[in-house]
Amino acid sequence: MTEHTALTDNDGADSLTEEQRFPRTEPARLVTIRSLSARTKGPVRIMCIVVDSRLGTALVQDIYDEVGKARQIKVSVEGLLEVAQRYMLIGDITEKSAPNGNELMLAVSLVFNINSLNLEEYKQALELEQKVSHTLSR
Repeated sequence: MTEHTALTDNDGADSLTEEQRFPRTEPARLVTIRSLSARTKGPVRIMCIVVDSRLGTALVQDIYDEVGKARQIKVSVEGLLEVAQRYMLIGDITEKSAPNGNELMLAVSLVFNINSLNLEEYKQALELEQKVSHTLSR
C-alpha cells in the first residue's frame, strides 16, 4: 500500500514524498503436523527430524507430537536439509496435486537447526508463556 503526501518546503514549494505501509505479519504458531489441513491459515512453526532430503525438498517427521502419533509432511525448502538432523521450520501450508489426490506441503521460509535445543525446557517455556498470556488477558 502506497500513499502520496504533499509537503511544503521552507521556501513554500510543494514536494511529493512517498509513504509506504507494510501490513504486520502474523506470528507463526507452533503446531503438530497431524493438526495441519488445507484450511490452515497463516504461517505455522513445526519441530521435526529430517527423514529424507533432496535439494529443494525434504520429508520430515514431527518431534513435538506424542510418540506413536507423529506424522510426516513434505517440505519445500531452499537448499538441502541434513537427514537425521532436527529443525524448526516456519512456513505456509500449500496443497499439491499428487497421483493419489491432493497432498499437503509446507513451503518453508525460515529454517533453524535445533539439535542442541532441550525439548523439555522448550515445552516448559511455552506452557509458562501461555499461563502468563492467559493471566494478563484477564
